[in-house]
Amino acid sequence: MDNEYWVVRLSGILVWNERDIRKILRVVSDSSLVTGLTEEETLDFLQYGFEEELDSLKQTYDWTLFKKQLVSKLSKRETKAPGLSVLHPDLLEED
Repeated sequence: MDNEYWVVRLSGILVWNERDIRKILRVVSDSSLVTGLTEEETLDFLQYGFEEELDSLKQTYDWTLFKKQLVSKLSKRETKAPGLSVLHPDLLEED
């Protein structure tokens, strides 16, 4: 990934300083390892589907929370059965 290209492109979109944009690129790089998406796909998602989280990051400057939010939105989630459909251990039949 060409960092200089993305720094210039994101500076016009995010209106942040270069240091913060480089941090975003590091977060994107880390999250792409976890989610399996390319860095370009993740950056496109940041531009068009992550506006609220970017605004929150501008206010709180909490990079750890930002990274967790990004990974959770881009990761496949496993849906487990609701608690009521699981048989209580006391009710299981013994052999």
